[in-house]
Amino acid sequence: MKTINFLDVSTFSYAERVCAAALQGLVNRSEPYLYLDYGLYDDPNARCTNEEFIDGELWYGKYRAFLGNQDQHNLDYYRQEHGFAVEEISDLPAALELFKSTYKGIVIWDEAQPDTVNAAIMLAGQENLLPMTSEIVEKLHPQYLPAKRDLRGKWGDRLQIYTWAFNNLFAKCKSGVIACVEPGWQRAEFVDFLVQEKVFTYSLSSQYKGVGSQLLMLLAFGPPALRELLFALHLDAPIRKFALRWMGKRSAEVKLSNHIQKAVRSDTYPTIFGWHTKRDDELAFMLQLSANGLRLVPAHMAGNFSFHSRIQPLDKKQPLKRVVPELDVEGIYLTFTLSDGDQLMMMHTGELGNWYSPARGTVPFNWEVQPLLVEIAPALLDRYFRQASEMDCLIAGPSGAGYVIPPLIPHHPAYLKETARICEKRGIQVITSYIADPCRRVLNQLEQYKGNLIGYLAGYAVVTRTLHICHPNLIFFSNQVPKVNEIVLPAEQLLVRVKSLIEEVQQYPAFIAVHLFAYRTTIADVADFTARINNPHVHVVRGDDFLSLLAVNKKIEKERKYEN
Repeated sequence: MKTINFLDVSTFSYAERVCAAALQGLVNRSEPYLYLDYGLYDDPNARCTNEEFIDGELWYGKYRAFLGNQDQHNLDYYRQEHGFAVEEISDLPAALELFKSTYKGIVIWDEAQPDTVNAAIMLAGQENLLPMTSEIVEKLHPQYLPAKRDLRGKWGDRLQIYTWAFNNLFAKCKSGVIACVEPGWQRAEFVDFLVQEKVFTYSLSSQYKGVGSQLLMLLAFGPPALRELLFALHLDAPIRKFALRWMGKRSAEVKLSNHIQKAVRSDTYPTIFGWHTKRDDELAFMLQLSANGLRLVPAHMAGNFSFHSRIQPLDKKQPLKRVVPELDVEGIYLTFTLSDGDQLMMMHTGELGNWYSPARGTVPFNWEVQPLLVEIAPALLDRYFRQASEMDCLIAGPSGAGYVIPPLIPHHPAYLKETARICEKRGIQVITSYIADPCRRVLNQLEQYKGNLIGYLAGYAVVTRTLHICHPNLIFFSNQVPKVNEIVLPAEQLLVRVKSLIEEVQQYPAFIAVHLFAYRTTIADVADFTARINNPHVHVVRGDDFLSLLAVNKKIEKERKYEN
């Protein structure tokens, strides 16, 4: 029986958590020995970045009870299913003493320059050091820990820090991956994985508002007719390159972040972990990294991934071959998808606790997951497949193997090939695509490289139009709900919108796809909504059945047309 050492860091300061997480990353390089407990998300700062996702009322009234302590939930699963024993470590000094053979000294970072923590994290991974502030050094009095590196007073600003880091550390970091981690949010959860894998880590702006960002927005979300013309004439590549250069000329941070992102080389597809900075927003970050040819693995607040990454899955539970339900020619078919499952935090927290809800298994439901976990944290992904009921459909989050904005990425076929490979590896057959109305060239590529996929449920939200395409080689069905201004609606209002769509149906059978913002609507909301539907011709189905029924209906329509 393998023993797991457990350290409660829920009351630690940020600097102490950074040190503990770095120690965890070093310890778990070969085997999963050290596990950290970050506690509950009761700190309001844990539920927001540049915007507040769940306010106090929502957190305490709706999410907290069934989410509980996510670290304890996962550890309990590993203990029960993998047979691990757990032994608690009393405090940080005890952990440092227990695992003192794994590190060679300390690297002191400068709290007056928070970005030095990222340089310290990289040095910790490369030189087996523990990142500490001078205050932690004084508090712990680690006489046996020589200060191998001291980063205090070395640079004037973050540009100097990351220029030095790129010139001196990038080549010694793991190839194919980088990370953008904002020190200002003081979240240490993902530090263990960064240290374990020796990931190059920075925090630089991704946007400069003006012509450059407007051109990228045009390619992603502009008027459909204009986008079709630009892509048909293959003007998207020169526009994309010009936009990135333009932003770089006007912002030194964007210029350096472009330089770092373009330097990433991979045999599969270049990957960036993390999240955007305090100086940006999600969309600006996604526009830049997609245009530079990277895919994002959202890793903000994703704890214990150095541990998850070292556990092998149990015997794979093979999904049962599904029989497509008989088509109700007078039916209205609904399918509901929970958003944001591509985030490692969502995977670690059981889809913000929805996976633990008593409502799971009572209604057909689609769960976005991050398919790259098949290689990053296979046992964690395996857990979802092992526990899934017949009602649960696990699908890939946007827009496949890693989060991208498809019209912007310069090597879309390479991304699609990698997505098909990863999804086939774990039997995922449905993908959500970020853009609801991509241009024809993108659709042709989706068709050409779809592999064993059934099809796509598309669109985080409706910006301009929706596309409903169903032919033998491609099913691409855009979610009708929500519209872009409806994303953050309370669950009750959003489901009223769905009810109105049901009432407006005039042609049967009808198909309605709904993408639920995970920070407002839960599976319990959907189960309650479904229970109140009195029409026997309204059917809530899984995403794979939804797409398969679309194909059945299309075949029937074609046969009728042929007969006539």
